[in-house]
Amino acid sequence: MGVINGQTIKIADHGEIQVLSYAGLLDYHKGDAIWGLSVAFRALQLAASLFSRESLWDRKDLFIVSNHPGPGVRDAIEYVTHCISHNRFRLTEEIKHEEKCTSTMKFEWRIDYGIHTHVINLRDNFVPNEFYELLDRLHTDQERLDDKKNFNEFKILLAKKIWREPITSSYLVNNNAVKDSLKECINA
Repeated sequence: MGVINGQTIKIADHGEIQVLSYAGLLDYHKGDAIWGLSVAFRALQLAASLFSRESLWDRKDLFIVSNHPGPGVRDAIEYVTHCISHNRFRLTEEIKHEEKCTSTMKFEWRIDYGIHTHVINLRDNFVPNEFYELLDRLHTDQERLDDKKNFNEFKILLAKKIWREPITSSYLVNNNAVKDSLKECINA
């Protein structure tokens, strides 16, 4: 039921099945936050597998707390779950007043689905420190001439990496590696 298949996610919307593609997310976003789109979409693919073991997860029962406010992350969450537009989305206290993305933010989401909750984190060291150093310098007096270009190239490389690596080795669930039993129902 919750099998990850390529670049799509299945989710019910009040009982009606929606098949959402990453290509559709790119059209929806209309920006350049490719890394945020990719990392959040893959995390939601993992959530789909976790919550769809008995029956397909449904948008009406979801609530998400994000530890990252970036436009790509937010657009992926809205595109798949509609949690933002239905006021079932929050940012963590640590970042809710941040005006720009920084290295202190985490690619971490708490997803509540009915009585079930999972915390999904991108594994430590997936993102190199150089990425965060660039991020923190942007739009400051420390910014270097090539920083924007290098940062944009980094986002593309990270997006390719998240699609290339197995989802089960890219994320931690509930602060543990994805369980072997879950690996059996994931095809990516």
